[in-house]
Amino acid sequence: MDDKSEPRENDKCMDQQGDSTTGGMSKLRAQVTSAVANIPSLVIVLLCVLLLVFFVIIVALSVKVHSGSTAPDDRCLSAACLGSAARVLAGLREDIAPCQDPYAMSCRPGVPRRQHAVRHLVDLVPFDGDQASAELKAKRFYETCMEPRSLSQDALALLNYRLRQVGGWELVASSSWSLQSWDRDTALEKLHVDLGVSPFFAVGVADRTIRLEPSGFTFPSYEYYADGKPDSFAGKVLGHYRELIEHVSSHLRDGPPTLANSVLADTIINYERRLLERLRPRENVTETDSLRTTVAQLTRLVPIVKWEQLLSAYFHGHSIGQDTPVLIVQPHYFNGLSQIISTTDTTTLNHYMMWRLVMKYAPHLDKTVRSEYFRFQRRIFGDEKPEEEWWEQCTRHTSHYLRHAVGYLYATRAAGNRVQDTIQQAEALAERVKTSAIESVGEVAWLPEKGPLREKLTSLDFRVGYAFKDKPGQLDQFYLDLVVKLGSHLENVFEAERFLGRKKALMLNNRALLKEETAEDEAWTISAVDTQPTYNRELNTVVVPLAALRPPIFSLDDHPALQYGSFGSLMGRLVFEFLRQEGGNLFRNNATRASLQEKLHCLANRYHALNSTLPVNGLLVAPEALADLAGVTAAFRAFESDSHGKEKLPGMEWTAQQIFFIGYAQSMCEEVSLRRLQIWSLVSISAPKKLRVLQALQQSPEFGRSFDCNGEEWQSHICHAW
Repeated sequence: MDDKSEPRENDKCMDQQGDSTTGGMSKLRAQVTSAVANIPSLVIVLLCVLLLVFFVIIVALSVKVHSGSTAPDDRCLSAACLGSAARVLAGLREDIAPCQDPYAMSCRPGVPRRQHAVRHLVDLVPFDGDQASAELKAKRFYETCMEPRSLSQDALALLNYRLRQVGGWELVASSSWSLQSWDRDTALEKLHVDLGVSPFFAVGVADRTIRLEPSGFTFPSYEYYADGKPDSFAGKVLGHYRELIEHVSSHLRDGPPTLANSVLADTIINYERRLLERLRPRENVTETDSLRTTVAQLTRLVPIVKWEQLLSAYFHGHSIGQDTPVLIVQPHYFNGLSQIISTTDTTTLNHYMMWRLVMKYAPHLDKTVRSEYFRFQRRIFGDEKPEEEWWEQCTRHTSHYLRHAVGYLYATRAAGNRVQDTIQQAEALAERVKTSAIESVGEVAWLPEKGPLREKLTSLDFRVGYAFKDKPGQLDQFYLDLVVKLGSHLENVFEAERFLGRKKALMLNNRALLKEETAEDEAWTISAVDTQPTYNRELNTVVVPLAALRPPIFSLDDHPALQYGSFGSLMGRLVFEFLRQEGGNLFRNNATRASLQEKLHCLANRYHALNSTLPVNGLLVAPEALADLAGVTAAFRAFESDSHGKEKLPGMEWTAQQIFFIGYAQSMCEEVSLRRLQIWSLVSISAPKKLRVLQALQQSPEFGRSFDCNGEEWQSHICHAW
């Protein structure tokens, strides 16, 4: 019994094993369940490990590939560099060798170029502001231009009123023209003083001296009038001009015709041709073709004009006498002016002078005249784009007549919040290029007389940004006597012309006596909304408007090689602009002058070899080429001396030095019509930008070394001009 009631030892062991087996199975099931639940996490961990291994392999391979040539940190990978690389690559054509054609390689056709326009800035000005403020005057000028009456007959009625003030026009019966009462001297004075029209000559101020130069022609050179064959370029140009005269005169005529429109066109064209015959060919004109004289001597040279009376009216408030100094540009032209005027009948003089008035104000007259005028402009320059919308024209007119006010609006309301940083960085870069330019003069072997160049460069200043910066009160003071009324755009234009004439007259004052706002106006000859920097010869100053500090010329975020290549080269070219303008007159040494002419002739002879399909007058554009070459050289050396910006751009194997030259070429990209190129071939002192790039880079030893172009053929065409 006891045996039955007491479990045996073996039974105890079996029971324990059974319990153990049951518990083990439960644990196993739990572990399996947990493992299955964690499979996604395990997969993620495994993938991360694999990616890490892959990244290590890539880095190792990269180091291995570049270990023999390029340091691991020799490439800029910042967001700014990525943006620079994208912009450069968008314009590049890698199928063209840089030594063959660096312009074509850098300027892919069809890539959008910089186009800047001031659009509706005046909308940002509140109507309830200070009525005397310059900004509100700009707004009123624009709004008045946009009024429907600006497109109506009101403009013609106002033109008719002005015609009566200058004695009338034989063509317009309602203008009260009379052969017996029309006075040439009175008409000439009113046109110059009250209306800003410059028949025969233009009056200006240069270095506190009255300046007279030939003016009053639709085309700037006799070459346009010389070849009258209908199928020649000049013949086609004159044909378009003849059509303009015929159509506009037909529209303005309000009585029975006393002269056929075609005869009137011939009369005006022939008279302009006769005047232009007195001008020297452009390639023969130098600064020595000017004469410093007095009003008394001017009166003896051109006795038919009442100079003292005219200049006293023009420079009202100044004492103009027989001893007043005058600078005459191209005295040869003025020497024959009396003979031309005195042998011209009164009616022809009237037609010529009144036509100059119409041409001056054609962009502001009624729609018919405006359309004819802009159609003529497009046909002359070969522009295929349609006529501007009227609001665009109004914006342009406002920018012209109130340039400082519109520029201030652009800088303070539309240019973004990095304006001051942009200005400061651009100024610093320009100064570095100037320093490099001064140093480069010492290395020009053919230039024995280096002092005048160094002195000119050392005294040169920069104006970067916009006029009246931080001086809104002075801006308002400058425009204080400009009256802008609502109701008539053309009347506002007439008033603005008189205003600009008064401001010009103030420049005759001694610089020490100028008011601050007048001195600011003198320094800022262009508006902040202009996109092309310029050189002010009288002040020896490079003026850089704020709107020029945009890609592809300049960007705060650009790679330094691009900044120096584009903006730096532009500054370098402008600091040498005085060399283009003054040429040999800078030097006293005849040997220096002869060496300069030798280099200019070498450059002039290179243009046909550069591109035979882009004809230019090499003698006219060679001084520009010398300034371009000197500017690029100065900018490149400034870049080389800068410790920053030597990294490559992402996605490109170009060195920083090569990127510099690509940046220069891309800043000069342009698309030009054949007609404009034909005009260049006649009289321009500036070559198409393609030729400018080719000339500068193919004359640059630094470019040749950077792209390994230094073969015998490459060396054979270098003039060693800088």
